[in-house]
Formats: sequence, structure tokens, C-alpha cells
Amino acid sequence: MRTDLEIGMAGVILLLVAFPGCCLEVKPTIVIYTGADTVFAKMLANLTRQDSRIESDTRVVNSPDLLALATSLPSTECIIIYASNKNELEGLSSALTRFYQGGGAVIGLREACYQPSAGDLATLVFPTYANASRQQYASGQKRVRNYTKAQSTQINSDLPDEFPLVSAGFYFCAYADGTYAEVPGNYTVLFTDGETGAPIVLTQESPKGGRSVAFPGVWVISSPRVDVYYGRLVEDANFTRLFSNALLWAAKGSTHYSQVTQDLDTKLEIARSKQQKLIEQAEEARRRENTRRIIFLLVVWAAGLIACAVIVKKIVLAPFETS
Repeated sequence: MRTDLEIGMAGVILLLVAFPGCCLEVKPTIVIYTGADTVFAKMLANLTRQDSRIESDTRVVNSPDLLALATSLPSTECIIIYASNKNELEGLSSALTRFYQGGGAVIGLREACYQPSAGDLATLVFPTYANASRQQYASGQKRVRNYTKAQSTQINSDLPDEFPLVSAGFYFCAYADGTYAEVPGNYTVLFTDGETGAPIVLTQESPKGGRSVAFPGVWVISSPRVDVYYGRLVEDANFTRLFSNALLWAAKGSTHYSQVTQDLDTKLEIARSKQQKLIEQAEEARRRENTRRIIFLLVVWAAGLIACAVIVKKIVLAPFETS
């Protein structure tokens, strides 16, 4: 069993490896978590780097411990989660909920929006309340979902009113008979599924300024031999624009990073003021020390002159005076 010191050192090492430079300066960082398969996460990271509107750093992690750590870092601007199974979300609910409710930005794709897998994440962070999945397609039909615009917002205002995206299925809230069950709540539906009317892109904001975007309709897999390969999804211009717009809305509109940097600026200004005051005090002390040194030297010099005068009078002049 590891000691507390070993655990602490391990955490520091993980922090430095995954987020180099984070302890030296605070820069906005987008963290993408993907579980065991990091290929799709790296594709999403490339999308963020290719968009000139997004200037933040991007990190890809596949460790739940690192993701939980990222929720407490001041540099974390937005967290993106793509999980393909329940195990990849194990232990993340409390940290991500706390991050979002405290003002953080979170984007969830696929399993993070599905209540049986994600638990409270699918209700407290991503308001999908999804308890069912839909994968039925007609024989020989290409597996796509038709994204139908429900209302125009900053995220989808520059996208078509309807467009298809590859998907093996989607998650939604359903009655016992499998039909869509609308859930009341303070959230916004941007796109619905063209067939069922179920929401497949949703946004929500927390009272403290957190923002979340849910993509329960993004259901892709790793095999390049099938139509729902995630490489095909990221090559779709509509998805690229939708994803980047969602990221900008969530990351730049949430309060977590802005509050940290605002507090940081204040703290830095206070630190600079204290530093200047210390420099002035040190300079004043140096001047006082120099003055004391000069006075001491003058005293020593004067004492030396007096001693010399005494010596001259007693030893040199005395014999002449007595003769």
C-alpha cells in the first residue's frame, strides 16, 4: 500500500506530465477525456487547434484521476468528455458536477449523456435525462441522424436548418413504450432528431455561470471499415462548425477561468506592490547601513587621528619639551 507521501508525489508527477507549465503560468486549457481509445479525442483536439477563433491550449487525457485533477486546476477552461462505456465514467460524477456547478464549462458526447452510465451527470450537468437508446435503421440505410434546428442561438445560427451526421444511434428520455418523453427544465434544445423529435444537442447554464453542451446524438465507433467511423464525423463541415461553436460558447462564456484570471490579476498586482515595497525597504535599509558604515569609519578615523596625536605628543615631542 502506498503512503500519503507517495500518493502526493504521484499526483504532482501526473500534474507536471499532463499539464506542463501549469504551475508557472495560468493559460486557458481545454481538456479532452476519452477513456481507453484516444484517437477520437485527438481528432477533436485537432479541430480545436485548426479553428483560429480558439487560442487555448488542448490536452488529451485518458486517466480518470487526471480528469478529476483537471477540475481543480485554475488553467482548465473547458472539459470535453467522450466515453463509450460506463467504466470510463466511473468516479467522475462528483468532480465534474462540482466543476460545472462552480462555473466550469463541460461538453459531453455519447455515454456522458446517458443516465444509466453517467448517473447524475446526465441530469445535473447534461440535462438529457436519457434512459433509452435508439439504434433502429431500415435495412441498407446509411446510419445517419438528421439534425433539425429547434431554435437559433449563438451555437447554431450559422448552420443549416437541417443536415445529416453519421451516428450509430442516440440517447434520449423515453416512456415505457419507447416514445420520447419531454422533461421540463431550464435548458435549451438546439437540435432535435428528425425522426423522433428527441433532443440531440442541448445546452444548460448553472446559477454560478457554468455552461454545458450535451451531444447524445454523437455515437460513433473506432473501426474505419464502417459508415459510423468517427473519422468520417470529424471530416463533416457541419459537425466541425457545430462542435467548435459549442466549445467557444461554453468555454468563453463560463465563469471558472475568468474568475480565476481576474483573481489572479488582483493577486499579482498585490504581489507586485508588496515586491516594490520590499525593494524600497531594502534600499532604505541599505542606505541606512551605508550611513552607519560611514559614521563608523569616520569615528574610527577620528579616533586614529587622536591616537596619533597622543603618540606624537607623548613619545616624539615629550623629550624635546623636557630638554
